[in-house]
Amino acid sequence: MVDDGLTAQYASMETSELVMLHQSGTLTEAAYPLLESELSRRNVPIGPRPAPAELPPELPFFSGHWTGLHSAQSALVFVAGLVPALLALISYGAVVLAETFYPSASITRVLPIVLELLILMYLVFAFVAVWRCARNSETTLSMWWTRWKGLGLVVSYGLVTLIFLRNAIVRLGDS
Repeated sequence: MVDDGLTAQYASMETSELVMLHQSGTLTEAAYPLLESELSRRNVPIGPRPAPAELPPELPFFSGHWTGLHSAQSALVFVAGLVPALLALISYGAVVLAETFYPSASITRVLPIVLELLILMYLVFAFVAVWRCARNSETTLSMWWTRWKGLGLVVSYGLVTLIFLRNAIVRLGDS
C-alpha cells in the first residue's frame, strides 16, 4: 500500500523534483527503488545514490539549556514556562495529598520545606539557562528582552510556588 502511494506521488511530480529528491540523500531504502524506477520510466539518467543525510545530534534537555546550546525560545517556553508550572502543580498536589492522607505525620511538615528547596534550586537553574540561551538571540536587544522575559517568568512562577509552600509550612506549624 505504501509502495502504491509513493509510486503515485512520484508519478505526479516533475522530473526536476524527482532528480533533486534523489540527490538529497533523505530517502529511505524502500523509497529509492520506487523513485529510481520512476526516473528510468521517464528515461532520466540515474546517478549514484548519495550518502545518507545526517541529522544533527539531539541535545540533552537540561544540560543543553544549562550550557546555553538551545534556542532562547526553547529556554523561555520550556525551562522558564512549562517546567516551573508543572513543578508548581506537582508541589501543590503533593502537599494537598500529604495533608489529606497523612495529616499528623512528619512527612506533612517536611514535604513543603523539601519542595521549597527543590523549587529554589530549579529556579536558579532556570534563570541561568535562560540567561545563557539568550545569547543565541539574533540581536542584542532581543537578547536582553529574552533575558527580562525569562527573569519575569522565573520570578512569577517561583514566587507563586514559594508563597504557596511557605503558607503550607506556616499552616502546618500552627496545627
